[in-house]
Order: sequence, then structure tokens, then C-alpha cells
Amino acid sequence: MTWILTASGADYHLTGTAILGPEARPILIEDIAHHLAIINRFTGATSRPYSVAEHSLLCCDIAQRAGAPAFVQLAALMHDAHEAYVSDASSPAKTAINGYSMAGGGVPAWTVFEIEHMKAVREHFNLRTAFAGYGGFIRELDLQALATERRDLTAYDPERCAGWPVLGEGGPTPIRPLDWAHLNTTYREHTTWQEWREDFKNRFHRLQAEVRASTTARSAC
Repeated sequence: MTWILTASGADYHLTGTAILGPEARPILIEDIAHHLAIINRFTGATSRPYSVAEHSLLCCDIAQRAGAPAFVQLAALMHDAHEAYVSDASSPAKTAINGYSMAGGGVPAWTVFEIEHMKAVREHFNLRTAFAGYGGFIRELDLQALATERRDLTAYDPERCAGWPVLGEGGPTPIRPLDWAHLNTTYREHTTWQEWREDFKNRFHRLQAEVRASTTARSAC
């Protein structure tokens, strides 16, 4: 069995000959929002449930505060959307999987697998150009979100825990947590996964409408 059953009841094929069919990979924002609102980051090693949907909304907030245009905010919101289908493996797990598959002269298996579905989702929502032009910016805000999440939601202690190279620790310019965002508030803790799901969908539709309006305005000039 090489497919998953989505929340909407569709078969999404991860691999195999069926992927050649036109309906092999049904990509729906409703499924993406639902799945991401239930998938936890950090393999669940947080002080409260913290979903990929909440993380994605935080990244979108960072982009908005930085003055990014709507299409970049939308890309920030959707940067992990493919995880609705491939799930969210931790970065250390991805590194380990790649290491195992490459040890015998193979390819980095997780990266190859993830990128295939990442491209499919971004192509579906017409976001590949946004990522091509603003990929570095989106990566930076993703790391700012990560630093903030570690500060507020994990048991990380700099006195006894190893630094995280992904955050540039040990180098001249480590990534700092956000001073305006706090993830350990009562409001966030009491927000349900259903509410995060709806927030994600609503943000998507609002930004998509703004992008379309902007595109129409430019076409009329």
C-alpha cells in the first residue's frame, strides 16, 4: 500500500504507477489545513500540543510584520503544506534517514521523497515562483519561528543542552527568538486544533484573494 487516505476521504498516492493518473494526488486546502492542525512539531516533545498549522501561521505573521507582499505571506503560510501528505519528520530524523540511504552509495532518500511532494503542492497553488524569488527570506523566518518555539515550548536549557547548528549557534550570527511573539500564553494553549484549522484556511483564502486582486490590478495597468 503506497497511498494515504486523506481527511476528505480521497486516496493520495505517494509513489507507484498510480501516480501517473490524473487523480492520483488530490490536493485540497481543506485536507491540508485539517492534517496540519493535528500534526505536532518536535515529534510531540513540547509543553503543549503545537501543530504545523500553528507554526505556519506564525511564519505568516512574521512575513506580514516584515512588510512582505501578500504572495510572499501566502508562501510563508504554505511552506510546510506538503507535510499534510508526507507528515512532519524532525530535521534530525531526516538527516538520519538520508545518512542511512546514502551509506551504500544511494541518494538522500528523505530529501528526494519530500521534494517531490513539496513541488507538487507548490505547483498546485502557483507558489513556485514565490519560493524561487523569496526562498531565502522564507527560510530565515522559518528559523526565527523555530528559535521562538524552542524558547517557549521545549525543555531546552543552554546550560546543559547542545546548541543547534541549524540556528547558527556556535557561529557569529545565531538566529534569535522573536521578542514580540510568545507561544506559551493561555490563549494559545486553550485554542483548539479545530480553531487552528479554521485560522489556517481563513488566512489562506484571504491571502489568495489579495494575490488575485493584486494580479488583476497589475493586468489592468
